[in-house]
Amino acid sequence: MSSRSSRLDVFKSLLRSAAQSASTSLGRVGVGGTSLRKRLTALAFRRMVLSDSRLTAAVARVPEVAAATVSSAGGRMRVDASFTDGRSLLVTLTPIGAAFAPRGAKELSMRAEPESAALNPRCADIFAAIATEVAHALWGPFLRRHGDGARRALAHRHGNVLVVDLRSVPAVRAALAQPITASAIEALALRSVEVTPGGLRIVPSLAGMEFDVDVDAAD
Repeated sequence: MSSRSSRLDVFKSLLRSAAQSASTSLGRVGVGGTSLRKRLTALAFRRMVLSDSRLTAAVARVPEVAAATVSSAGGRMRVDASFTDGRSLLVTLTPIGAAFAPRGAKELSMRAEPESAALNPRCADIFAAIATEVAHALWGPFLRRHGDGARRALAHRHGNVLVVDLRSVPAVRAALAQPITASAIEALALRSVEVTPGGLRIVPSLAGMEFDVDVDAAD
């Protein structure tokens, strides 16, 4: 067994032990099963619902964006952005999947509509900013934030589908260079991203365990 695989196994074991310990402590004070799961999830995975206001702020930080609004409803995110050159972009983004490979790509994909908007390079920049927020929410405890001027994730287009490998997020790339934080990132995957009224909901998975996260992200 490689040393990296060994570190990953140790990290997973530690997280399981922490969850079991917390479960025992809360069980002693009579916390019910459903409430217990929610409380454990809130403790272990904070800031897992990205509000529209947080996503709006992320898009507004994209270079050349003068103003932006993100509104989520009906399973879609509507992004309305205007730029310093007087142009504007109105696009709807719909999550279509997350593909995580062990020690490989960690991709988030969304469909952009209309297709003419998907062809606009600025649409890719906007999606990259949103994907960067997803990465920081998922792996936040293991990342060091870069300044707002730091390069964000890299988005690629396949037709009207935009794809970001979250490893291209600067803070994630830096964390992957460190053995312990790299193991943490490998252990914690993204099962799905869902658009809910008012925000983007992240559902993580860990060592075969799934978490139904219902905690609003702080702005």
